[in-house]
Amino acid sequence: MDLSLFDYHLAESAIAQQKASPRDSSKLFFIDARGSSPVHRHLRFSDIEDVLQTRDLLILNRSRVIPAKVPARKTTGGRAEVLLLERMGEFEWKALVGGKRIAEGSSLRTGDGAVTVEIVKRLEEGRCEVGFHRLGRKMDHGEVMEWLRMWGLMPTPPYIKRFLEDPEEYQTIYGDVEGSVAAPTAGLHFTEGLLRRLEEKGIRIEYIVLHVGIGTFAPVKTEDIREHRMEEEEFFIPVSVKDAVREAVTEYHTSGSPRIWIVGTTTMRTMESAFDDEGNCVKESGRTGLYITPGYEFKLPYKGFITNFHLPRSTPLILLSAFYDRENVLKAYREALEMDYRFYSLGDSMMIRRN
Repeated sequence: MDLSLFDYHLAESAIAQQKASPRDSSKLFFIDARGSSPVHRHLRFSDIEDVLQTRDLLILNRSRVIPAKVPARKTTGGRAEVLLLERMGEFEWKALVGGKRIAEGSSLRTGDGAVTVEIVKRLEEGRCEVGFHRLGRKMDHGEVMEWLRMWGLMPTPPYIKRFLEDPEEYQTIYGDVEGSVAAPTAGLHFTEGLLRRLEEKGIRIEYIVLHVGIGTFAPVKTEDIREHRMEEEEFFIPVSVKDAVREAVTEYHTSGSPRIWIVGTTTMRTMESAFDDEGNCVKESGRTGLYITPGYEFKLPYKGFITNFHLPRSTPLILLSAFYDRENVLKAYREALEMDYRFYSLGDSMMIRRN
């Protein structure tokens, strides 16, 4: 399938540079695809409490972004930057290292004069294995995480041009398990009040964890989308999610009524990696590189999907086209642009109720 089929034109002015305030006041493009012809409604995100029904199951990703970007200097004084991607071993990290002529074995100075970053090894695709040292002593992962809270920066996408004075702007309000280098952005629209109202309505809310890596948003470079490979990411499925999904799938087989709503492409890939078509959790934790393209047969009976407006030629857009329909997705995107929806991470939201 040709990558150009997932392209569309987006003016830079349509890319959101800040989130809506309050968060749930963002626009919501709701597509009801149950009938022979999809119905489009233009709502506010807070209106999902009118769309979701009692006993629906809403599943979100509670992973929290770490301040994984570390400005640094070479010993010669030249600028460098370290973007931590994931943990390796007891002391090492996989990272992207930016800067000219940085060799294995070299050390980078950080803003904290006591801490340096050592380039342990060059890896594939521009990655490096790095380690942190404080006054010559190796820092373990816990020490590095504590240090990052003081010295690290939020790794926001390059299309967000302004500095986020409040780093919480790029966090979901429920994210509490640190490990992501990019936000699960479909959840940025939720507020504590909205979640409370949903629970009061009888909607069950559950949380998985998938630590989002840069692979989730890496551009597809192959002309045939099937030749692209996703980087693996770590995930966890709590017992409460296993129980809720099994119950929802059992009820679906009995009544034919789906109840599962998914928030975000990272949550969708996690659920499809962890469960079989009977609602059994076949993998409670581990890593997934699942890449969902049109033609993929979803295992679970989803009632609907909540997501953001994605980059052209991206794996999230390809996943959305697998869940719904590529032509109708792009048609909705064109309509959203005509109606001044805001796109990408800090932008507006789309909600699809599937047939």
